[in-house]
Amino acid sequence: MFGMVAAAPMAAAQGKPSYRLRYAPRIGMINEPVERQLEIIAENGFTGFEYNGLPKHPFAEIERFRQKMDTLGLKMGTLVVNRGGWKPSAMVDKRFHADFLADVKKAVEIHKIIGNEVATVCSGLAVDTLSYTEQTTNCIEVLKRAGDLCKGTNLKLVLEPLNVRVDHAGYFVVFSDHGAEIVANANHPHVRLLFDCYHQQISEGNLINHIQKHYAQIGYFQTGDVPGRKEPGTGEVNWNNVFRAIHGLGYQGMIGMEHGLSQPGMAGLMKCFDEYRKADGWSA
Repeated sequence: MFGMVAAAPMAAAQGKPSYRLRYAPRIGMINEPVERQLEIIAENGFTGFEYNGLPKHPFAEIERFRQKMDTLGLKMGTLVVNRGGWKPSAMVDKRFHADFLADVKKAVEIHKIIGNEVATVCSGLAVDTLSYTEQTTNCIEVLKRAGDLCKGTNLKLVLEPLNVRVDHAGYFVVFSDHGAEIVANANHPHVRLLFDCYHQQISEGNLINHIQKHYAQIGYFQTGDVPGRKEPGTGEVNWNNVFRAIHGLGYQGMIGMEHGLSQPGMAGLMKCFDEYRKADGWSA
């Protein structure tokens, strides 16, 4: 699938792989305590991770995770802001804005402890009682207010388009064009676009052109091969080329590995990590 690839560079001093891009394994890929998962991530040469479910933990536990991160030299990518994932509180309808903004406030408090670089926000389901334009306007307006809640921090809220063909029927923001339009009109330094390659391959394809087109708005990437939403090498996406294009744009953020494993357990996780080494090893 990938053709000729160069071997991933090694960090000679520690004997760990090193990478051109900052890939961030997802907490929850294997059934181990969070702190043990952080150890495994660091042992395999990664410098970051993501954890959508972090807001479900009490603050005291989040503080303990931060201590473990600091010991291991890890940074955190994203978590999901919206309670319950994305349905109960969202942006499309002003009736939901109070709950959404309360979720953002909580995310800001978590950020002050864990230091995550971004936090994922979701538009929620489209509503029949409002027009497309009204819902888009509501998204823009509430993102401006949400961005203001992040002032004085390093946190960026990243709006995620999701596919409706396979996973999220009825979701409002589906295409990268629409997400980038909302982010551009929010025009807030704490609001960016999340480009999830899995969702966008299903929704629109043409990944590299869309990434290049919207790069000015993008604040975070996520991965997952298609079909199946597993690690690179299990589907149709040419990850060598996608990662090379992202690297060529000068991207410095994390790339969240938000997908499952084609094989369960530690063996599957090691296979996944090996596929990322291959995908990161494109020829110059």
